[in-house]
Parts: sequence; structure tokens; C-alpha cells
Amino acid sequence: MVAFEGALTGRRYLGCPVQQDVGVNCGVVEWLDGPWPEILQRCLTRIWDMYHEQNLGRVKDKQAHEKEVAKLKKEIDFLSNNYSQLVEDVSKLFDYQDGKMSHDMDYTSQAINELNEKKKQLEDQANIELSMEKMKLAKEQRCILQSQADIIQNMRKAMKEVEGDRDLLKQEKKKLEYLIADLLNAGHASKDKLERIKAIMNE
Repeated sequence: MVAFEGALTGRRYLGCPVQQDVGVNCGVVEWLDGPWPEILQRCLTRIWDMYHEQNLGRVKDKQAHEKEVAKLKKEIDFLSNNYSQLVEDVSKLFDYQDGKMSHDMDYTSQAINELNEKKKQLEDQANIELSMEKMKLAKEQRCILQSQADIIQNMRKAMKEVEGDRDLLKQEKKKLEYLIADLLNAGHASKDKLERIKAIMNE
């Protein structure tokens, strides 16, 4: 299995069979990879902090959007209640006057038409604002997805750089080993010469 959180991102470990089958944490983790360098750990921690900050901002924007939608719905409900009350009052007025005052009836009909027009305008405005909020949330979601893709790409790039540094260190280590071997061989040759000189002097 591969860790995918915080400074341990990308490190491989052996998963516990008990944990996978039964859902019980055995509490023992055997890492296959050694710990990352401190620089990489700090980079991974910072990247994940940025990711969580993006998600928190998205949640706040969603809450603000929900509040705005609730406010618009409340205004529409209030307008609908006023409209229903006005229609009821007009009906009572018609029943009472029984068509005797046509001028007043025309005025009331005009008021109803104006109220209907105002209701339609408010509903259209609410629909436009809701559409704008949806477009804004969709754009922010695309930005978050792009940020996640960038984070993963940067993390892979950082891991490749660490692997490159590791390979370079291995090459340098081999060079040192060859140099030490050469020095040891040179030391053995000098020792043989000294032995021959000593033998000649003893003769």
C-alpha cells in the first residue's frame, strides 16, 4: 500500500491483512521505503496545507451561496404570501360590491397586474442570481481540480529530483571506493619495494 497524506505521501508500506478484512487496526506498519528527506517532507506538508485551505475556502463559499439562496427563497415566499392575501382581499371586495363600482374594480385589477409583474421580476432576478452562483461554484471547482493536479505533478517532480540526487550520491560513493582501492594497491606495491631493499641491505 502507499501512504497518501501529509509528509508520508508516496511511501510504500505493507498493509495489515486483519485491518483490510475485518476493519481492525493492528497498529503495526512495516515501511518499504526509508523516510523522505526533511526538505521533501516540509514541501509535502506545505502542499497538503494549501490543499486543505482550498477545500476550506470552497466550503465557506458554499455556505455563503446557501445563505443567499435561502434569502432569495424567503423573499419569494414573502411575496407569494402577500400576493395570495391580496387576491383574497380582492375576491372579498368583488363579492361585497357585486360589480357596482367598475372603476374601483379596474384599479384593483391594475394593482393585481402590477403585483404579478413585480413577482415575475423578482423571480427572474432570483433565477439569474442562482445561475450566476452555480457558474461561480463550477469555476471554483475547476480551479480546485486544477490545483490538485498541479500538487500531484509537483510532488512527482520533487520525488524524481530526490531520486536523481540519490543516484548521484551512489555514483560518488563508487568513485570513492575505486580511489580507496587504488590507494591500497599503491600501498602494497610500496611495501613490496621496501622488503626487497631490506633484503638487499641484509645481504
